Amino acid sequence: MKIFIPIKENSQRVPRKNFRMFQGKPLWKHTVDKVSDQYTVYIDTDSKEIMNECETLDNVIAYPRHKDLLGDKISVVSLIKNFRELYQVTDYICQIHVTSPFLQVEHLKIAQDKLVAGHDSVFSVDIMQQRLWRKESYGYCPINHNPMKLEQTQDLPKYYCENSYLYAFKPEVLDQDNRIGKNPYLLELGFPYNLDIDTEQDWKIVSNAQLLETH
Repeated sequence: MKIFIPIKENSQRVPRKNFRMFQGKPLWKHTVDKVSDQYTVYIDTDSKEIMNECETLDNVIAYPRHKDLLGDKISVVSLIKNFRELYQVTDYICQIHVTSPFLQVEHLKIAQDKLVAGHDSVFSVDIMQQRLWRKESYGYCPINHNPMKLEQTQDLPKYYCENSYLYAFKPEVLDQDNRIGKNPYLLELGFPYNLDIDTEQDWKIVSNAQLLETH
């Protein structure tokens, strides 16, 4: 299985977040070092700093992002398709983010095992088992419960929310312009693995939670 990581030099909401120090290393390198011990890692980046440093790392290949794929509105799927074509990838692909600093290699192995077992894709999710509502033009409507019949939340139907911790898939799934195929496996993960740094508040939460990370 090949590990694909997109890393931008700049961040819209958290300046230089990929380069902030986390457990004694830049955030991007914290995750790359952890994963590259057991997998070959490919980094699509617009950062010369990252490309230069990766020249000294084992099992890590960093390459410049294609000029047509620069910008904040380019989909990750487009980046992965370019990676597949550039390196003629026929192996399983797992896409992760360095902004999920509590990522564990054991979860990558679980995803790989599920692909070997016959699933065409794996993605990580949070479980939502609360009383959910949605807003309509006429007011608010319950989604997963009957307000006239109070039930314990543990008895409610489960809903699943993608958390972007990982997406693993067979390369042909990309032909549908997606990372999720027709026979996916949902990998249920909770705190702290589902933490992702997207805002300054997220950074504070992750910084406070880092002592919970296991090795």
